[in-house]
Amino acid sequence: MSFPEAVSLRDQLWSPVQNTGLWMSWWLHGVIPADALIDAFRSVQGGHHRLIMDADSEPMCPPPSASGLSDVLRAARLVTEQVDVTVESRPLVQLALAGPGDVPPLPAGTEGAKAVAQAGAGLVLADVDPEVCHVLVPKLVDNSVVHWHWYRTEGTAPNMSIHSPGDADALLREAVNSAADGVHNSGMPAVRNHNKDPHLAVGVLSNVFGLPGLPPGVSGRAEKLMARADTVAAIVEVTRSSRAGAGLDPHVLPLLRAVRIARCTAVDYAQRELLR
Repeated sequence: MSFPEAVSLRDQLWSPVQNTGLWMSWWLHGVIPADALIDAFRSVQGGHHRLIMDADSEPMCPPPSASGLSDVLRAARLVTEQVDVTVESRPLVQLALAGPGDVPPLPAGTEGAKAVAQAGAGLVLADVDPEVCHVLVPKLVDNSVVHWHWYRTEGTAPNMSIHSPGDADALLREAVNSAADGVHNSGMPAVRNHNKDPHLAVGVLSNVFGLPGLPPGVSGRAEKLMARADTVAAIVEVTRSSRAGAGLDPHVLPLLRAVRIARCTAVDYAQRELLR
């Protein structure tokens, strides 16, 4: 199992897109002001942002050379403002994650799907047309500027495989147990690294990625599911940095799919609970 060259293991485990997706949704729903959203976005990777539209989307925005974070937000508001918002409908913002053997939840073969597969993470904005969505994929340039690549995508997207936080949490538990059994039966050296602890790694890696926390009022169940995904992600990080290292990848890396499902489910569930 290998990763696309452009996507590091840490990016797979700790993408800040999960948190910024919720901040974006809270703003689109009118729960938080624009200033709070801008602060959250800037706390992730700095204050410089640029919107880059694909050919099908560019007419709705100014020329890319003149764009910035305000244009990212303006475009998001423009495409979602007429969308029917109910508990049963697709959320205004979906988290799209991809990895080895796990394609993004987007129409196959589209530029948006390819971009998420390449980057590993993106946001999917709803459109009033159920056969259209807008894919927003961030790329960090020179450690200071974020290019937000925007793709207008047509076609029917596959449904999420899991909607319940309980089911996603059970999948995480099963994946951890399976990984633990595989490691135990592998005969590899002890995994424990006395200099690291998964719970400590959660805080350390969150600081590394500058995650902006969560907006106020996120469902407790969604927050707990994301926290559990953080812990499992930290287990992967700590295990791969142990003496056994990459030798345990066949047992440990399958955990990534469970982490991705948990994060996507939590973002989806949090928005549905916001509407109740």
